[in-house]
Amino acid sequence: MTDLDMTPPRSPARRWHDLDALRGFAMLLGIGLHASLAFFPSFWPVQDRGAGDGGGFDWFLYAVHGFRMPLFFLLSGFFTAMLWRRRGLGALVWHRARRVALPLLVGLATIVPAMDWVSERAVERGIDDWATGFTEAGDVWTPVWLGRADGVSLAVGAGADVDARGDDKGTPLHLAAFLDLPDVAFALLDAGADHGLRNVHGSTPLEVAVWVGSDGVADVLVAGGAADLRPGGGAWTDIEWHGDGSEFRREILRPPEGENASGLDSWIDQFHHLWFLWFLCWLVAGFALIAPLADGLGNGIASAKVRRRLLWIAFPLTLVLQARMGDSGAYATFGPDTSTGLLPATHVLLYYAVFFGYGAAAFGARTDDDEPLIDRLGQHWRIVLPTTVVVVFPLAIGATFGDEPTRWGSVALQALYVWGMTFGLMGLFRRILSGERYWVRYLSDASYWMYLLHLPLVILAQDWIRDWDIPRVPKFLAICWGVSGLLLLTYRYLVRYTPIGTLLNGSRSRPDRTSPSPVPLTT
Repeated sequence: MTDLDMTPPRSPARRWHDLDALRGFAMLLGIGLHASLAFFPSFWPVQDRGAGDGGGFDWFLYAVHGFRMPLFFLLSGFFTAMLWRRRGLGALVWHRARRVALPLLVGLATIVPAMDWVSERAVERGIDDWATGFTEAGDVWTPVWLGRADGVSLAVGAGADVDARGDDKGTPLHLAAFLDLPDVAFALLDAGADHGLRNVHGSTPLEVAVWVGSDGVADVLVAGGAADLRPGGGAWTDIEWHGDGSEFRREILRPPEGENASGLDSWIDQFHHLWFLWFLCWLVAGFALIAPLADGLGNGIASAKVRRRLLWIAFPLTLVLQARMGDSGAYATFGPDTSTGLLPATHVLLYYAVFFGYGAAAFGARTDDDEPLIDRLGQHWRIVLPTTVVVVFPLAIGATFGDEPTRWGSVALQALYVWGMTFGLMGLFRRILSGERYWVRYLSDASYWMYLLHLPLVILAQDWIRDWDIPRVPKFLAICWGVSGLLLLTYRYLVRYTPIGTLLNGSRSRPDRTSPSPVPLTT
């Protein structure tokens, strides 16, 4: 989605090459983020044979997830306001309908079914691998996630730690309790699992089982030696907090069904990674309703300086909404929650709306020196960016997943991290990419197509090489480079100068081969 032809009223020739490149960079980071998920214990449909704790893949995921989409939505809000100021409200709505809503509809009929197919195939192959003895020492999580009690014995027999600790200090027995898997819990106990270990919240596996309403797992744990929590040996439902976490469990593990959170029977089960397009539809619709009114009201009651200072409201709002993540702290999480259904989770939509609104309000805002405010936001990037990466991020991880996590410390540090990365990267890209470069603009154009198509290919690649006996890092790089290279080729020969490319980025003119240098392309 390239908006480089959208220029502000004060400077008709101005193009924000740095911001468009940064938006493309945020999208391309998604390829690496999703590629990393196969290499450490997670919900992902593909678990590599070498998957396990350590190696930095989980930290890479947290680092990218913690800022990538907030940054993307801030830049989208900026370009949305730019288009509105230049072309008007009607043109804005029509433009976003063609560049956002229409690709989403096409993706629902093509990319989403492809995602379902490759994911199901990968999970089935993973189950078959475990059933036939393909396992790797150090990983007992995969058979638990897959619900394979036989896989537990295979993993432990290969040397896996039956009491391995996850990011929240939970054990595989905690996970089996949360997933309501009595057979798996029995297999773990039979393999020597300690039912008395506590997670970061101080809960034992039995307490987790009662909290989510898993009576079957609770019975297995009591039979295995855990102290019975039922008053007077009665029913599990006699415990006051029995089942309090059942709704949360259903939300986390909600599979694709014919009925979504809105209660509407629909073939739209989930948008997978295309959820960001659906969120953009909501945010642009909100912008179209609010921006003209707010603009007229603002011009009437407040000076430019006052309106600029109102941007500071975004920071406390980020804190409030970050505190809602992870079911308001019921479980440890880093970055924003994910909402892929037809009806977006309110707190997630509002969280991204803060960044979208900040970007929209930043367009046209100017400093006391009458310079564009957007150019000043990252002016201290040389200090902000390294401090955020080297100091704030590790502290935030420690406050969230450490031995002694602090709830509000985690919230504050995560909010500081996302804004630090946002402003730091804006300053860095302003410094190195403020001028036009043909290859940067080319990649920025290609990033939209690449992100839309990458996920089924990433899962296929992960599934293809999962059993290769090579270290995880080369596998990870091979997936990133292989998928990105293939998508760049398809963009070059099948998309850029075709109706698909026009749909995604606007029309493109082929470079003049007789010209001594590449001719800059216009949107």
